[in-house]
Amino acid sequence: MKYYLAPMEGISGHVFRNALKHIEGCGADKYYMPFISPRPGIGMREKERFDMLPENNEGMILVPQILTNDAEAFIMLGRMIREEFGWEEINLNAGCPSGTVTGRGRGAGMLKDTDALEAFLDRIFEADDLNISVKTRIGIEDPSEFEKIMKLYEKYPIYELTVHPRTLKEQYRPGVHMEAFELAAESKLPLVYNGDIFTAEDNDRLTAAYGERLSGVMAGRGIIADPALFRKLKGGNGLAYEEFMALHDEIFSGYEKEFDGDMPLLFHMKELWSYWGKNFTDEKGLKAIRKTKNKNDYRRTVKERSFIQ
Repeated sequence: MKYYLAPMEGISGHVFRNALKHIEGCGADKYYMPFISPRPGIGMREKERFDMLPENNEGMILVPQILTNDAEAFIMLGRMIREEFGWEEINLNAGCPSGTVTGRGRGAGMLKDTDALEAFLDRIFEADDLNISVKTRIGIEDPSEFEKIMKLYEKYPIYELTVHPRTLKEQYRPGVHMEAFELAAESKLPLVYNGDIFTAEDNDRLTAAYGERLSGVMAGRGIIADPALFRKLKGGNGLAYEEFMALHDEIFSGYEKEFDGDMPLLFHMKELWSYWGKNFTDEKGLKAIRKTKNKNDYRRTVKERSFIQ
């Protein structure tokens, strides 16, 4: 089985990707970038360009993800990425549930109007020089919507279809709809599962049911919370304290270079601790980390408070 790092805005950039890859056995088979929205005239922001540079992603298979409902913009940016950076697979975001995204008919909002989605897919798959994969939810409000959506996807030579079996409305609430995922498993498209993979037991249940149909398993929140998750899924051990601190320190050092001032640096590190908390400290430790006001105080507190359960 292949394991993929999900795109997570503000988290799964090149700093995190490299730190994860540098811990033995913990790297992904593919790394999906946080989404890029096409910019008129320039294609993408300089920060996104920097995140995508091959020299910042050595030894990785990187998959840039595009968020748009404009087919021409998708094709333009996809070709720019392939020609300038050499990344072969381009992923369409049809799964982001954020209201600021879906309100404009992008991300999972594309699933509301299947006629418009069909016209979009018709156009982008005319560009046969692109390897286009799709990451999707199963509908807007009801899992039954996925039957129509899945029939639409089956019309196209999708490079890989990643299905997160929740509706837009459900956001990340507990529970997924495996009866909807079953529809995808019945298709002939290369299939990736995404959603609620937090432990080896979660993965074992999935692969026991669908292993022969899956080309990969994607994890986002699970791998952020437990950076050794992919190693565990392959039968390996969890993180030793030294490994966690090496990962933490590499991310901290990378963010020091990327952000000006203590506050943005601490904001991003504390965001990671919102995932790491239950695995690498206790409630008192997490509270102490959240209260830190400068990077020196932060580093001292982490050294004192972090541990492996």
